[in-house]
Amino acid sequence: MSSRRWLVAVVCLSAALHLMGMARTPLPAQDGLKFLRVARQFQVQPWGDAVRSSDQHPLYPALIALAEPIVSTLIGKGPDAWRIAAQGVSMLAALAMLWPLHSLVRRLFDERTANLAVFLYVLLPFPAAIGHDTLSDSLALSLTVAALCLGEVTLRARSWSAAIGCGIASGLGYLARPEVALVAPVVVIAAMWGWRSWREEMAVSGRLVALTASIMVFVGGYAMVKGELSEKLSLRWSTRIGTQAYAAKKAPPQLPPGLDNPQFDFSPKEESDAPSLAGKPLEATGRLFREWADGISLVLIPVLLWGLVRTRSLEGSAEGRRMVLVYLVGFSLIAIRHASTLGYLSGRHALTLIVATIPWAAAGTWAWIGGFPARRGLTERQGRRLGYAALMVLAVVGMTVQAKAGHPSRWGHRAAGLWLADRAAPGEAVLDTRGWASFVRGVPGYDYWHVRQALSDRNLKYVVVGSDELKADSRRAATLRAMLAHAGTPVASFSGRRDGRGSGVEVYRFEPPESWEGIKP
Repeated sequence: MSSRRWLVAVVCLSAALHLMGMARTPLPAQDGLKFLRVARQFQVQPWGDAVRSSDQHPLYPALIALAEPIVSTLIGKGPDAWRIAAQGVSMLAALAMLWPLHSLVRRLFDERTANLAVFLYVLLPFPAAIGHDTLSDSLALSLTVAALCLGEVTLRARSWSAAIGCGIASGLGYLARPEVALVAPVVVIAAMWGWRSWREEMAVSGRLVALTASIMVFVGGYAMVKGELSEKLSLRWSTRIGTQAYAAKKAPPQLPPGLDNPQFDFSPKEESDAPSLAGKPLEATGRLFREWADGISLVLIPVLLWGLVRTRSLEGSAEGRRMVLVYLVGFSLIAIRHASTLGYLSGRHALTLIVATIPWAAAGTWAWIGGFPARRGLTERQGRRLGYAALMVLAVVGMTVQAKAGHPSRWGHRAAGLWLADRAAPGEAVLDTRGWASFVRGVPGYDYWHVRQALSDRNLKYVVVGSDELKADSRRAATLRAMLAHAGTPVASFSGRRDGRGSGVEVYRFEPPESWEGIKP
């Protein structure tokens, strides 16, 4: 099978897996609810106002806003149309990423390694799940790989168009997630690393200026509209840019008298059981490694290490390998800085590292397949059959894992949302600590980030809260229990999963009291 046909076949396989995953994920990610809220603002406000009022970078929600009318014409208006539009944008970005990934690996090594790299990546469960979720990671990852691919051409072929294209891809990626802008300085550093004479410096420097100017069009344009480089709190704290001004701008509204007791805790989320990484760079490094290892699948790590050892003498783009190495080091340092500053790190922070290291896993797999039969006394034909059999087993395992239902513990929140859609009157506001029930109801409600505004709203009539949030041994849980005991009445309860297992979801009828004075946690 030709490389083009193979790539088309892998894209079709990936599309089928993503569509299956979308069908099994009826609710968006909790962070995805923020993007959907911003996408709605793009449809009702001038885009400049939507960007200025948003707490997210704008490209992903803007694309959702453009996709939602198309989906609505097919299935009708409603929350499902918004969810499918957001998932569809992520899925298309994940599929589009396979082309630049194949092109990049083909230049780093060879065509058969590129074929295997895209195949292995499609089978990885965690990147596949992110690829059809309502998050901006898939779009940012696609633009990152495209920028790296164009950056390799810039370094190797001294191409003006590739340099400008790399800057444009990095700039567009910055509008999805700010860390994509790292690609541009990585290409500059990799180019300077390879300089040997002033003539080479002169030949490359013009391209690098064009690359830098291209990305600055997007970064500068966003800064002019937004009035700041980024709304992301993690970027502000990691770089110490404008943290005092941000804190002043985001100061929460005052709580009603009685609830302003310092013993109450209205934190948006329950504290994680995992130990904080703040001020612990070594622990943050270990966490990043574990997240990367889990995401790339432990079975691929041995062949990846084998690829690092055995592929040094292979033909391919030395400039490209140097660029990817610089990118891996730079991104890892930024992720460790983020974790040790803010105290947390998730698997999504390791996604870029997974994509950047999958070429070496594919190269190591071919190196292992090439040497294993001879060491075991097998013929070349037998070794090839053994390799195909191993890939078939890996494919079956990967597709089986991806076929599992997405987030089954959200079933109770969907049931609560359907209950509210049937029982709650149009003007009755809902405080939903996780946000999913309000999303299913189809009417905007208060999430727990806006609990202070909710408690000041006399139209607040329902509170939806997870059973685990009420049972936790924390000041936040004690605050929720006291507040609901004072002004709430339980009216509905749902199990966390369809089969009755898992932590449930509680719905309370809420009657705002005349006064909160005297309430105690």
